[in-house]
Amino acid sequence: AQAILAQEHSAAPAPRILPSAAVPARSLTHAMPAQKKGTKREAEVAAPVAKKSRSDPAVAGVAEALEQASDLSDACRRMLLAGLPKCVVGERHEMQAAVVTMIGQVVSGVQAKYQEAVDAENFKLRDVEASKAELQETLAKAEEVLAGDSKDVEAKTAMLAAAAESAMSAKIVLQEKQEAQRTGDAEMVEAQESKAALVKGTDTDLQTIVEGAAEDNSEHYEALLPLLAGLALEQSLLSALPSVCVKKATGRGAFDAMVLDQLRNSLREKIDALSKSIDASLPAAQEREAAVTAAQAQLDAATASQQAADEALSAAKAAEASAATAAKVAKDAVAAFEPAYSQATQARDAQAENLENFRLYNVGSFEIIRDQAAAPATTVGGA
Repeated sequence: AQAILAQEHSAAPAPRILPSAAVPARSLTHAMPAQKKGTKREAEVAAPVAKKSRSDPAVAGVAEALEQASDLSDACRRMLLAGLPKCVVGERHEMQAAVVTMIGQVVSGVQAKYQEAVDAENFKLRDVEASKAELQETLAKAEEVLAGDSKDVEAKTAMLAAAAESAMSAKIVLQEKQEAQRTGDAEMVEAQESKAALVKGTDTDLQTIVEGAAEDNSEHYEALLPLLAGLALEQSLLSALPSVCVKKATGRGAFDAMVLDQLRNSLREKIDALSKSIDASLPAAQEREAAVTAAQAQLDAATASQQAADEALSAAKAAEASAATAAKVAKDAVAAFEPAYSQATQARDAQAENLENFRLYNVGSFEIIRDQAAAPATTVGGA
């Protein structure tokens, strides 16, 4: 029977057992050592043994294992199921031992199938775990980049604040220097303006009046009047000027000429005095101008630094936003992968549980039956 079972194993993808037709039914169910005729009491003792075998939990566990042998032919399954209860005896004859061996092969084959299922799920799980590890690595790198970019934004923000403060300080310094220049140059500017007005009055208006060619010099006289207030002229000279200025050159006398000469000299003296005052004020004015120029240069540099810091911060924020997007995508990918990982883990655990349950119950049941025989009985046909 074992040789026939081996042939069936080699012909099928998994262990198979020869149909029961190859072994006489008597051999499976009644092949036991010849019994002598005994008393009624001995017959009554033999009957409960078969009844106990049929209800034995170990028999049920092995029968369940035989039912799970998908690659076992129905004929072989029926043969083994029929012979199984007869193997639950204190001593077995050779045919019963062969049946136990064949059942052990089938049970081992079913257990191997369970192990194959566990191995297959483990293989799938390893692929899933590798994919998960890759996604987690991508997430870790993305979060590392994001953390670096966030720190860069913080640094650039601090740099911009410092640059803005420097620019504000430079602006305040410039305003102070400009105010110092304005107040310090006020007298000099006034002197320069007065000098310019006196030079124009002397070279233009007075010269026109002295030449006396115009029909009416009243306009030029009116232009000279504001300049006379700052001149130290005698009252008699001031009183004579209106009439002298309107005369033509041909109608003037020596007195008229003297009045105009004195007016010219007074204007020139005033111009010279203002020139000396301006020259004396010029060095300090130049220092104030240089201070304003330097303060303006500092403000320009600080403003440029602030602009560069602002641009750098904008670039850092853009990089941080891009890194945050990448980190979110990576995080979502890990989260979206969790169901697949959980499903693969559950599938592996379910197969492992099936294998463990089969090992504990079905294989355990077979081992109980297998180990019940204390010693082999006589062979079939022995007396």
